[in-house]
Amino acid sequence: MKYIAGFEYTDDEWDAMDKPTRRKASEVILDLLLSPTYRIPMTVTEIHIFRDRCSYPLCPRCKITMEREYQSFCDRCGQRLDWNNFEDAKEVYIGWDGVNGTYLP
Repeated sequence: MKYIAGFEYTDDEWDAMDKPTRRKASEVILDLLLSPTYRIPMTVTEIHIFRDRCSYPLCPRCKITMEREYQSFCDRCGQRLDWNNFEDAKEVYIGWDGVNGTYLP
């Protein structure tokens, strides 16, 4: 019998307890790639322009407008962002037609 802080274990239970094991580097890398904290950068391809002529880029993952351009991550969902083609982003006018400056009902 083995004892830990007032508990007793048989030899079989003692051997079956979780013991730290050394993992392979490939397992660690795979865990990092599949973890929710690591994200492959997504390209920002859309910008919303509102009636007051304020423009906000749209996160490609959560589809929510961001307050600042050229930030590394979305401040709401944590998606890593790629700004390489931002100059070619699709402009979406919200509440007005954008060309003539007239408001839509």
